[in-house]
Amino acid sequence: MIAVDAVIGVRLLFLASRSRALPETALGLAFVLLGALGYPLTTAARRGVLPTDEANQVLMAVGLLAQDVACFGVYVMTAYTFHSGDRTARGLVGLAGVAFVASWIGQAFQTAFAPNATSAAYFVGLAARAVAFAWACAASLREYGLARRRMRIGLVDPLVANRFLLFGLGTGGVLVAFLVFLAGQLTNENVAEVTWVLAATGVAGLFAAVPTWLAFLPPQVYRRRFDDRALFVR
Repeated sequence: MIAVDAVIGVRLLFLASRSRALPETALGLAFVLLGALGYPLTTAARRGVLPTDEANQVLMAVGLLAQDVACFGVYVMTAYTFHSGDRTARGLVGLAGVAFVASWIGQAFQTAFAPNATSAAYFVGLAARAVAFAWACAASLREYGLARRRMRIGLVDPLVANRFLLFGLGTGGVLVAFLVFLAGQLTNENVAEVTWVLAATGVAGLFAAVPTWLAFLPPQVYRRRFDDRALFVR
């Protein structure tokens, strides 16, 4: 998933540099900052890879900041792409931004970003990050349902409709990883060393990686499935 996020994120940011479009920018940053940077940095901090506690605390602070900015990008992308003009959606984006800022600052005071310490502020941030992917998953699957009906009368390209499904499955996989990680933190002191948490989040990451890759970079052999026929899901 780290490799998939890095490749797709960089490609989206290159696209955004030409189009100047907000969704590409927000989602490109989300892929790079969460999957390719934020998650690896916090995992390294929890495992104490740097020689001092203070250095690992800095690593944790940077990793969590990257994750928060990434997940805020997911909120922005979801609101702009699936709920354009919806005041409630804009309000949710604003609320998420406040939650991320409050969480990060709160952790600075409550735990000083000790890698394996948890606090109320930490769980606020974790919940906000999980909700970002829950919202994106629900919005994409809903759009897939609408696109499938329109496709039957020739208004939507079958490959485009399938991409909504794939993106929903990919974001759903990330959501499952967050929920597994939350369960692990509630039951263990050092979640980065718990075998079942590492295994389950790894499986969820692999599950998320495959549809995410197909949604953004489908190979020609996959594209050909949709060239001459409509996609019907029964």
